[in-house]
Amino acid sequence: MIYAIVIAAIFYSMSSTNAYALDAQVTIVNDTTNHCRPSLSCYTPFQVNVSVGDTVTWTNQDNRIHTVTTGTSNYGPQGIFDSGAIQPGHSFTQFFGTVGKYNYYDKTDMWPSGVVVVSKGFSHAELSWVPNSLKVERQNYTSNGIVITKQIQNTGNADASSIIFTLKITNQSSLLYTGLVKLDVPTKQSVPVAFVWSNPVNGQYQLSFDANSANTAGDMNANDDRSLDLISIPSSTPVQDQALPITHQNFTVHDNTASVPEFGHISYFILIASIVSILVLSKFSLNRLFS
Repeated sequence: MIYAIVIAAIFYSMSSTNAYALDAQVTIVNDTTNHCRPSLSCYTPFQVNVSVGDTVTWTNQDNRIHTVTTGTSNYGPQGIFDSGAIQPGHSFTQFFGTVGKYNYYDKTDMWPSGVVVVSKGFSHAELSWVPNSLKVERQNYTSNGIVITKQIQNTGNADASSIIFTLKITNQSSLLYTGLVKLDVPTKQSVPVAFVWSNPVNGQYQLSFDANSANTAGDMNANDDRSLDLISIPSSTPVQDQALPITHQNFTVHDNTASVPEFGHISYFILIASIVSILVLSKFSLNRLFS
C-alpha cells in the first residue's frame, strides 16, 4: 500500500509539472564604453518578464568582458546569481524557480543594469516570422513599385498590440529602403505585413525584417522576431501581378529558442516500473537479511 502511494505521488508530481519552459534572450550590446547611450541600458531589453520555471540567457555581443550579477551598483551583489566573466561572444543562462523581481548589474562596469520579473502563469505574446511566407509582387496600384509581404505569427497566450514592423533593404554597399508598419497580432494567429518599395532598380538585395515588440508584450525570444531574405529584381519589367524571383528565403534565422525537453507518457511508465523494481528488490533484500 505504501509503495502504491509513493508511486502515485511521483506520477502526479511529474504529470502536473510543466514540461516546457521558455528561454528569454537578453543581449549585452556593443559600445559599452559610451554606456550605450541613448539606450536605457547596455542590456537589451532592460526588463524581461518570465514565468516560474523559465530561463533567461544573456549573450555578450560586446568586445569586452561583462557579468550578470544580482544586486545594484549602489549596494553591490545580492548573491542570488552571478554569471562570472562572460567573454565576448559567449552566453550565460539562469533558471528562475521563484516568483520575484531580480535586479542585476555588471560588476566590470557599474553603468549597465537590468531587471528580470518572474511571476506565476505570466501571459505573453511570442512573435516569429513564418518561414517561406515571403511574397514579392509588382501590382497595378503601385505604379512602378513592388509589394513585399511576409507573415508574422503570435504563438503566445496574449495579444501583441501596436507592434512596429520594420523592413530594411540593402545591397552590397548601402541602405536603399526603410519601411515601417504598425499592426496588432492576436494570440494564436498570423497576419500579413506589407511594405511598398517604389521604383526599385534591377539587382540583388537583402531584406531585413524586424518585429519590434520592445518586450512590452512580454515576447520571450526577441531573436525570433528578425529574419533575412534575398531577392532579385530582374532587368526586364515583369507584368502586373507577377511574382518577382526570390533568391533565398530565411537564409539566416536568428532562433535561440531553448526549451526543457518534454517527456512522453511512456517515459513516465518506464520510470515508475524502475521505481517499483527498486522497491521490490529492497524489500526482498531486507527479508533475507533478517530471516
